[in-house]
Amino acid sequence: MSTPQKPLPWTPEVRDPESRERADFVESHVDLVRFLAVRISSRLPANVDIDDLIHDGIVGLLDAAEKFNPGRGVRFRTYAETRIRGAILDGLRQKDWRPRSVRMRQRDLDQTVGLLATLNGRPATEEEVAKAMGLDLANYRSLLEGLHVGPLLSLEDLANSDPVTTGDRDMPDAPLEQRDLLEAMVEEIQGLPERERRILELYYNEGLTMKEIGNALGVTESRVCQLHSQAASRLRSALSPRIHATPLPKTAARGAR
Repeated sequence: MSTPQKPLPWTPEVRDPESRERADFVESHVDLVRFLAVRISSRLPANVDIDDLIHDGIVGLLDAAEKFNPGRGVRFRTYAETRIRGAILDGLRQKDWRPRSVRMRQRDLDQTVGLLATLNGRPATEEEVAKAMGLDLANYRSLLEGLHVGPLLSLEDLANSDPVTTGDRDMPDAPLEQRDLLEAMVEEIQGLPERERRILELYYNEGLTMKEIGNALGVTESRVCQLHSQAASRLRSALSPRIHATPLPKTAARGAR
């Protein structure tokens, strides 16, 4: 078994796509691409080809090598990780690998959850959503579990913009609309029922698996999947108007603030 190559330090020469420094530098960081691709693939259906994830991740690595700015005080691998992960997620979205039936059921759920939240002025309970969809509670929970295909995407898709998914969210030159969307997402997450909010925190912030979250909360893994799907649906329905709204011209947006 070969020893992984030690990551080379970033230098300005790496920006040149034709340079030998660029090729050697990228090759020395391919292990990071493989690590992230494997981690993401573990949360996706078996029909998703890991080689496709690695290919997309390398695109993100090349982008990171070209755009990295050491003056920001961030380590290259920290910066590259967000670019690689974002490129993999973007590739998954573009391939639209989810079955059509799953997308249709998800749309129906999102519409129902959003309508009930508007009518009630609060997040709807499981029983209320099930009743509105003409399902008993057991079948509704089965629906939630069935929609839990590729959980990684259900939250990341909310932002649905390259700079957000590739790690520019904290950069001062990130588009104003994207920063507003992220602020709105944080606000909506805070308004989720406590257990759903905790599941998102453990999954996305702390990197726990669904099984690990279930052990931490004292529920089954399938129950965690159900609650994750429901939380993601609440967020999609709440943020959808912002995501699909036509952005204001920059001059008008500034003038309105």
